[in-house]
Amino acid sequence: MNNAKQTPTSIESRITDVTVYLSGAQITRKCAVPAAQGAQKYVFKKLPGRLQPESIQVSAGEGIVIHSVEHAVNYLQTADYSGKITQLQKKLDVLTNDRQNEWNKIELGQLEENMFAENRKLAGTESGLKADELKAAILFYNERMAAVRESRMACNLRIKELNEEINSIQAQLGRYTGTRSEPVSEITVTLAADGNSAGKELTLSYFIFDASWAPSYDIRAKDTNSNIALHYKAKVSQHSGENWEEVKMTLSTGNPRAGGVCPQLNPWYIDFYREVQHSQFQAFNAAPAMKMKSEHSLNPLEDIQIQVSEEYKPSVTVTESVTSVEYNITAPYTVASGDGGQDVEITVHSLPAKYRYYSIRKLEREVFLLAAVSGWEQLNLIAGEASIFFENRYVGKAYIDPRRADENIDLSLGVDKSVIVTRIRGKDFTAKTLTGGNVKQTRQWELTARNLKAVPIEIEMLDQVPVSVNKQITVDITEVSGADLDKDTGTLTWKFTLKPSESKSASVKYVVTSPKNTTVLLE
Repeated sequence: MNNAKQTPTSIESRITDVTVYLSGAQITRKCAVPAAQGAQKYVFKKLPGRLQPESIQVSAGEGIVIHSVEHAVNYLQTADYSGKITQLQKKLDVLTNDRQNEWNKIELGQLEENMFAENRKLAGTESGLKADELKAAILFYNERMAAVRESRMACNLRIKELNEEINSIQAQLGRYTGTRSEPVSEITVTLAADGNSAGKELTLSYFIFDASWAPSYDIRAKDTNSNIALHYKAKVSQHSGENWEEVKMTLSTGNPRAGGVCPQLNPWYIDFYREVQHSQFQAFNAAPAMKMKSEHSLNPLEDIQIQVSEEYKPSVTVTESVTSVEYNITAPYTVASGDGGQDVEITVHSLPAKYRYYSIRKLEREVFLLAAVSGWEQLNLIAGEASIFFENRYVGKAYIDPRRADENIDLSLGVDKSVIVTRIRGKDFTAKTLTGGNVKQTRQWELTARNLKAVPIEIEMLDQVPVSVNKQITVDITEVSGADLDKDTGTLTWKFTLKPSESKSASVKYVVTSPKNTTVLLE
């Protein structure tokens, strides 16, 4: 008899390799082929229900020929939960049953209380009831009612405690995704072995969308004389219904969802549009057109429409690609299905940085330390959140988006109280003066930077002068103390070095002239 036509034999396999993409994952399973000759049929059970059938690949060792691969969904079985979810679910079931038992006790007590209430007329309806019997009945009634009500109070207290535990477990389960039971896939492989298949290996791979990884960074600066340490990390999560236990993991920046079909640009044909006369009873569907008409046109031939055929309608495709990079993680990792995810350390880069202090005293009293990080262009970084540390102190979070960065990425390392910048208004330059039909307003500001540190520092100070958007308002800048002026924005920039305990000052002075019957607000 041909074994290939018999019921397939279930074969045990384990996940050995996983390539996780930004959206999706390629799973590789391996198993030993049982010792057999001739045609055999094996089935891989309890695979993810939403695996992509077109991605299935099966390979075997030398001497084994794969005849067919079949995929099916088994709706009679469900995927296993992760260990944590299973434990929580079991505990939740136990607590729910305990709560139901307490409710049952309360219900039984209520039934007993109702029964006694119906029989309280015992003394009035029963003739010949002796005093001792009546006394015993009343005593029994009182004892039972006291016991029932005491039991009800204890049950209500226990139900309250159980509700608190149940709510806590349900909240904990809410942290996990994919906890809902789903059907599983089964893959049946028909193969033939030339000789004894003992010791041969069968490899199965498939793609799932229920997995992903997201980048994150730790940026650490020891001091202003050291390079920046960029810790590249990943948060790997999956809810495929199967657990990845001690697998060899590869993280890829590729995105299979983008597809591999290259777009084609078809010809775009245009011609003069010739209007066709139609009767009012004739059905007419106008082709989409873009009309170009001059308001002063008198010649009908000048009223031209450019008609675009539906068949050759141009398509607009926006493509954004990042060079695909794979990170092979040497240490094995375990990622449970539906768990909160697994943090994976990818690599650490040492990047050169130039440190400078940065102040916009007009907006902020504090002076910030910035690190201009270079050398990141070759790292193929992906946009993600970064935690910043300076001198082993947590500073805050930032968002790194290499696509929008310049040659250097500026990172704020927090406030430094040892560098002070003051901004004082000139007292003699706040009044208005009337000249003819115009009003002149003069403003002057004195900025002073002081270094209280024991080492020299580089500092960049910013201020601004107003920019007029009205021809009747003029701004005359009379003093900027050597600042670089951006005439379009009015931004003033000073860059200089401060030695320890050194101070430097800069002045800003300008005159705003406007008609006397108008109001121009200045600081």
